[in-house]
Amino acid sequence: MSISGVANNTTSTLVQPKDAVGSKTLNESDFMKLFITQLQYQDPMKPMDNYQMASQLAQFSNMQATTKMSDNMEKLLDFQTSQNNLQLLSLLNNKVLVSGNKIGVKDGVPSSGEFTLSNASNTTTVQIYNSADHLVWQEDKGGLKAGHYALKWDGKNLLGKEVPDGAYYYKVKALDATGHVVDVDSKSSGLVTGVDFSGASPAITLDGHIQVGADDILQVIK
Repeated sequence: MSISGVANNTTSTLVQPKDAVGSKTLNESDFMKLFITQLQYQDPMKPMDNYQMASQLAQFSNMQATTKMSDNMEKLLDFQTSQNNLQLLSLLNNKVLVSGNKIGVKDGVPSSGEFTLSNASNTTTVQIYNSADHLVWQEDKGGLKAGHYALKWDGKNLLGKEVPDGAYYYKVKALDATGHVVDVDSKSSGLVTGVDFSGASPAITLDGHIQVGADDILQVIK
């Protein structure tokens, strides 16, 4: 009885363990190890030609240039951030105009506010609220023409008593002759008493109580 041989043509496959952990990106050291390993295990009958080697070396060179550029950009951004922070520190004890309707009361004196009506109003009411959203003061200004107006508040409540120092905000409710809401642009101004860099973006403190962003500053008042 003859026994015929059985040829095993099964191709082995390298399977990565499920719990294998690796980096999804290559650094310079990883690239060189991969390149050298490729040279060591290349087919002697079909070695890498000069074009392929030059191409991979060019990729390595590009990686080095990109990495260096990225490092330089980070240094540039850090420098720019430090310069911006120094500029914000120079605002201390200076009065600035900011967008928004926040006002502070310090030593019994309220911050200045101003508003602009886009169109003429038939009725206009100015209201002041504290940080707990309680109404503390209001004034009926009647009909006003389109234009710019100063907020006139003496820091007293509806009973004529001085309000405590702290953070406040104002609302201007304006309606035209047809009962439609008139657009109002609100601004306020105050003394810069602090700059906070602990958050994602710098915060400016006005009159000891109001916090605004650096992007809210419209003008430095000399």
